[in-house]
Amino acid sequence: MFNFMSKTITPLYFRGYLYLWIGMVAVGIATMMQMTARGYLAYELTNSASKLTYVNVAFAFPMLSLSLFGGALSDRLDKQKIIQIGQFSAAFLAFIIAALIFSDYINWLHLLTVSFVQGGIWAFMVPSRHAFIAELVPGKNLNSAIALNSAGFNVSNLIAPAVAGLIYGLAGPGYVYTIIGGLALMGVFFTFIIKPEMRQSNDIPDNNQSEKKEILSEIKIGLIYIYNEKLLFSLLIASLIFSLLAEPFRFLLPIFVKDIYLRGPEAMGLLTTLMGLGSVIASIIIAGIDANKRGLIWIIGGFITGGCLLALAISDSYVISMIVMVFMGASDSIRRTLSMSIMMEKTRPDLRGRIMSIYMLNWGLIPLGALPAGIVADIIGAQSTIGILSILLLISSALVLITQKELRTVN
Repeated sequence: MFNFMSKTITPLYFRGYLYLWIGMVAVGIATMMQMTARGYLAYELTNSASKLTYVNVAFAFPMLSLSLFGGALSDRLDKQKIIQIGQFSAAFLAFIIAALIFSDYINWLHLLTVSFVQGGIWAFMVPSRHAFIAELVPGKNLNSAIALNSAGFNVSNLIAPAVAGLIYGLAGPGYVYTIIGGLALMGVFFTFIIKPEMRQSNDIPDNNQSEKKEILSEIKIGLIYIYNEKLLFSLLIASLIFSLLAEPFRFLLPIFVKDIYLRGPEAMGLLTTLMGLGSVIASIIIAGIDANKRGLIWIIGGFITGGCLLALAISDSYVISMIVMVFMGASDSIRRTLSMSIMMEKTRPDLRGRIMSIYMLNWGLIPLGALPAGIVADIIGAQSTIGILSILLLISSALVLITQKELRTVN
């Protein structure tokens, strides 16, 4: 047990990574608070599943169109500065929404607009943040660092939704957004205090010694690289399919809480918190174990997610949904943590930013599943919609298990 815990927290002994991790947790709490408050507020303002979905997936369009540029820039520019600018911009937008709520000018189009802008910010910030991890820890600790990064974000998922739901219910969404802005500024501070001497020498490309290419050429290099790497390409496509089928549930959750379980924002916050609990447990386990059979475990995560969605589609019980959410969070963490870990470890160091930006297309393409799901939910109901997606996800997981031997056997 001691060796397990020691291996789990080893990356935190490196101060640069520790500061990045703390800042990430602060921004993660802000992000999850915002998702909880924004979803419930949007549904309160519109009482429409389709408009709720529009607000929740608006971020994906700029992420889809800009993430490749963000990845190329992260391989070219200082990743630390890109992260700082992104975190400051997130704080500014949160304070704008808070001001609109307090002045009683808020409407769902404001939420839609800010969601869209934030997608552009994340398109540049996220590839830099993931690639920056490799500059702050030795290569042998990279898998644990990535898993610990996911654990930190999942701790945010554990705490933030319940806090956001409680504050929303007691004081209103304006105070939630004010706290969100303050947490984002906290992230700016901790990223700022990372000094150059805290970076590790391993895997840092010498950009000054290489001729700068046009940014489109650099993007093309990344695309060709991942296409030619069979393992990475298979993982990318399978991740995309799983995301298209699993992620719409997150955006339809307010409908389950308000119309099926007949409860308020506090109940939605608790469900999201329980999902975070499962995510934290899974992330900590992954961080402390040896990298073995990661591909098979990743596929099993798809089966678990499909089973959880099927249970939610069948049951009207809030208590059952609380139990299912723990397993839902665990399976989500398994898929996200292991896919990023495999991607980072199997990618050339000088291409990590670009490859992570290509992986981010999974998030940018979420509307291909979420938007139709929201429209269909208005017609046949949220539970029937999630039931269809769960069956498709179980079938997809089985096909990946049977056909993708290299992915299934990767360690």
